[in-house]
Amino acid sequence: MKERDVRLSKIGDEFLVHIPLSRSGVDECCIDLDAYNELIGLKLSRNWNLQGGAVSARGPFGVEVLVARVITDALPGERVVYINGDHLDLRRVNLGLQEYGASVNHDRAMLVEAAAEFERRKALALARGTYKPRYRRIPIIVGPQVKKRRIIHEPLPLEVVA
Repeated sequence: MKERDVRLSKIGDEFLVHIPLSRSGVDECCIDLDAYNELIGLKLSRNWNLQGGAVSARGPFGVEVLVARVITDALPGERVVYINGDHLDLRRVNLGLQEYGASVNHDRAMLVEAAAEFERRKALALARGTYKPRYRRIPIIVGPQVKKRRIIHEPLPLEVVA
């Protein structure tokens, strides 16, 4: 599946990444730039979905995790609380933890383990010379790219020499 493009914005001194959800891309969630880069470093896909009111994504080998649980490093039995009530606001300042949750997964540990296994298999395949990348390399976002303006000069009128 083609990965969706993300949008970058700046609020105050912090950069936010806006990620479209589902195939339609109508809804989007926002996340801190450093948290986004951390998730991409853990090989999390950029194709995020809305699942039961929470944002989910797939990691290596089809490991499906809830993004908010990965960001907060929620342990089994803990619940992620959205402080402002918006489940699409995944900034660290909006996420908190509460005990007595129903989840039995440690999503961050599952993602880290899958990413480590992916890297191990990649190293073995590189050593054998059989490694073929199956994904498009995702660049880590460092800041907004400012487009340079092209200055178009109007043609000067030609003077008729008599």
